[in-house]
Amino acid sequence: MKAINLIIAESLDLYRLGIKTALDNNSRFRIIASVKTRKDLVNTFRNESDAICLISSGIQDGNIHEIMKELRQIQPSVTVVVISNSTEMTHLNQCIKAGVKGYFTRNVSEDELNDLLLTVASGRQAFSKSVSQLMIGKYTDLAKRIQTTNKNGITKREREILKLIVDGYTSSEIANLLYISTRTVETHRSNIMNKLDLKNTAALVRYAIEENLS
Repeated sequence: MKAINLIIAESLDLYRLGIKTALDNNSRFRIIASVKTRKDLVNTFRNESDAICLISSGIQDGNIHEIMKELRQIQPSVTVVVISNSTEMTHLNQCIKAGVKGYFTRNVSEDELNDLLLTVASGRQAFSKSVSQLMIGKYTDLAKRIQTTNKNGITKREREILKLIVDGYTSSEIANLLYISTRTVETHRSNIMNKLDLKNTAALVRYAIEENLS
């Protein structure tokens, strides 16, 4: 069976060595490189564009959006996995919106890390247990809010717009999709937030599960 190529990008020496050691124990993986910077990652990937990139969210010389953009210029179907200290829903959503295929926290066990990377290598998305639990909790909370609001008169159009907001569309994009004005979308957005008892759009987005999360 062909080994799964991996590139590890982590600025901190101790974490980088720990990840490499954990994955070196699995014959299914082949560590192409273990690098410290975005620049080294991109240069390595240029010659190994079939590799899965395991990237620390704390890498010093770039954020995940910038890194994804550069990697996609080399290989549009690049597979990126983020390992992070953060379990903030906002950061998770940003990573998913950028197109990452996996998101793990640093407290992931060696066995879990291996299993999750094998899942990503098979073409599916994967998240560590702590992240999955967070996502389920937020989604359940949103579902309860929507269910309660339906009893108070949320309209079919508002539910439709809410789904698009949750999926990450802007007001102008929603307007184009539904053939209505941006102002109408904003009115619906305001009504939805009032009915869900939320103070601003950011509060609504924090409950969002991106369309590729299912």
